[in-house]
Amino acid sequence: VIAFAASTLSAQSRPTKVVFIDSQTALMAHPSGTAVNALREQATAEINDLAASINAIERRIVAGQQISAEEAERYQTLQTSLTAVQNRYLAEIDAAAAPAVTAVNEIIAQLAQENGYTIVLDRETARESRLIVYSDNDLDITQMVLDRMLGQ
Repeated sequence: VIAFAASTLSAQSRPTKVVFIDSQTALMAHPSGTAVNALREQATAEINDLAASINAIERRIVAGQQISAEEAERYQTLQTSLTAVQNRYLAEIDAAAAPAVTAVNEIIAQLAQENGYTIVLDRETARESRLIVYSDNDLDITQMVLDRMLGQ
């Protein structure tokens, strides 16, 4: 038991240095960020149009109105189309964002190695999950990543 406790303590002897990044800001600052934003806007418009058509039929159904067989078929087609469009845009956005993700991850790895960071967390994900209760603002490396990416 003593040997186990000693080995556990020695495994924790390395100091931990945790920093944060606003990954969305970094990704959108990359040259491919413009293409990603354009695709997101297209996706939002197309998905909203399909959803509006679906919602119009659903409102009629909820109100107790009968819909024709053609409308029922259109409703099913719209739902299938919505899923297909969402999946298509997810794939297109992922592909368009890939160069930015790769570049940002490489820069984060470089900065972590250069500065001794042991953990880099996405600021927004940590906030949303309530993983972090408090952190100093000087732990945010977003600007360092942006400067490195933009060659400053």
